Amino acid sequence: MSDTPITDEEREALLAFKAEYGREWRQYLQAAWLSYAYKGRHMAGKDTGILRSIRNQRGCQWLERVKI
Repeated sequence: MSDTPITDEEREALLAFKAEYGREWRQYLQAAWLSYAYKGRHMAGKDTGILRSIRNQRGCQWLERVKI
């Protein structure tokens, strides 16, 4: 798990996901990470790879405590 600050690109991908899923965005993203199933209109582009990279580098515990 990495404690390095997130990049602008990572922040943008997370904010796009958060905008689509609202208050429960963390639960939806964690479910996507665990099932490898990314759904939603913003997931057709580059965000899928960025979100997977965040998962691989930072992990699910990081997601629970990150504030964006």
